[in-house]
Amino acid sequence: MNIEQLREKAQPLIRKVLLFVSAQDSDEILAYASENESLRFVVKHADQWMGLKEDHDEFSFSPVMIETVDTSKYIPLTKRATEVYPPFETLMHYGDVKIQAWITENDGDKDDLSSLAAFAPDEYIDLWMDSHPMYSNDEIFAYEGGWAMIWPEDDEPMQWNEDLDFLFQIGLQDEPFIEVFYEKENEIYICMERNT
Repeated sequence: MNIEQLREKAQPLIRKVLLFVSAQDSDEILAYASENESLRFVVKHADQWMGLKEDHDEFSFSPVMIETVDTSKYIPLTKRATEVYPPFETLMHYGDVKIQAWITENDGDKDDLSSLAAFAPDEYIDLWMDSHPMYSNDEIFAYEGGWAMIWPEDDEPMQWNEDLDFLFQIGLQDEPFIEVFYEKENEIYICMERNT
């Protein structure tokens, strides 16, 4: 498949993403960020304020009382919408019958990341990277929604697990990046620390 065909096949999988950027005076404040505080990120989610907290190098995502947070130590954030393409491997994993036939023609396996990465066209990787907040992160502190990154240490991307909802990637100014997932079956939040 050429890049135009892949772009067309990716259209149904393009997702809306909300970028957290510095709020101006007239903007509604929807989150706060500070990489100098143990409570690194505070965001309005599911009708309550939630916080990403670091405690002894472990991260958790749980409700916070915003009244107890000294917001003067934080950068106030608002949201800006954009869209992202799926990672190549995700497009292959969830792609239609023609995508699946193309995988077979390339001796690929839709469930094997290294197999899929072996024939990923550079043009599609460029297209995906151009759309992804992690690669254009100037003044972006976090993002909500879209597709989670695929990391080299993953045998299978967490987003391919149907019991997990990808919520946020936090920390686009400095590593580590923290991904927050919601596990539906157990109704818990899972935080994954990622480094490039």
